[in-house]
Amino acid sequence: MSTNLDIKDKKIISALDINPQISTSKLAKEVRLSQQVVDYRIKRLQEQNIISKFATIFNLAKLGYEQYRVFFQLKSITEKEKEDLLNYLNKKTYWTALVGGKWDLFCVVCVKNYDEFDEFLDELFKTFPSVKDYEALYTVYHEYHKHKYINNSINKDSNKINNNSNIGDIRINVSSTKDIIKIDDIDYKIINFIKSDCRESALSIGNKIKVSYKTVQNRIKQMQENQIISGYRIFLKYEDYKPYILLLSFSSYGKKSEKGLFSYAHNNNNITQITKLFGRYSIMFHIRIKSEEEFQNLIIDLRNNFPIIGDFEIIPVFKDVSIDTFPIKPI
Repeated sequence: MSTNLDIKDKKIISALDINPQISTSKLAKEVRLSQQVVDYRIKRLQEQNIISKFATIFNLAKLGYEQYRVFFQLKSITEKEKEDLLNYLNKKTYWTALVGGKWDLFCVVCVKNYDEFDEFLDELFKTFPSVKDYEALYTVYHEYHKHKYINNSINKDSNKINNNSNIGDIRINVSSTKDIIKIDDIDYKIINFIKSDCRESALSIGNKIKVSYKTVQNRIKQMQENQIISGYRIFLKYEDYKPYILLLSFSSYGKKSEKGLFSYAHNNNNITQITKLFGRYSIMFHIRIKSEEEFQNLIIDLRNNFPIIGDFEIIPVFKDVSIDTFPIKPI
């Protein structure tokens, strides 16, 4: 079913895409609508689940955590077993999704080291015999890009957004770091509010956790300075553009070509994220695209521009089961 977005909705989404924390009054001026209309339309976009989150993106490596992107294949499984498996993963992962092709499930798992990851897999396979096989890819670096496929559908003459701008992009070195930062119970409480709604006011959060709004502001500022908070991002579910994961391996390695792939991804309207990996595949693209034909044209263009690309795998994403940008619990 097609998502019904008019030009006003797209302008609002595009402005929020660049700055999810923009005030309603400033946003209203940018899109030339009243505050009441903007507020109504944002709430409607949330109710329709087109905007699913105003998320805060954290660099969990600063807290001593590594990430693995893991694909699972399932045996014959009942709906009850599947529900139990998904509920189990929801509590332990950054992202869990139902996918297609060779694999059935995709997860982003955050752990302190490989031994902890090994324990995660061991417990999973023991608890759920329906999990047949897996492939794990260690995450080195990750970029979130603007949702340019929406920005590009707006008449440039009526919109201030420059689609080639770096504004709104988030870059994170997600491999482990030696400088581990400690956070306390107040930080955790603040994080639990802002991880899914970065627009919530410091005053509102302070009232809920019984501290002053100044304390909330100062703690958030400190986490930004310490690079625990890497940025802010809207999460969209726009059905006109189907989500895919594209995995790429290299037939030979070249730093220049890898850098070129990142530049290509940044400037391509359909690539919303790019991840550098260690394992059988070296690059993961998150792609939103209208048709299989457009996807094939993208593949052809990539192969023509980057001869180092060897094997590749296309994985359709059917459903986001859960997204938790801070799946870490207080010790």
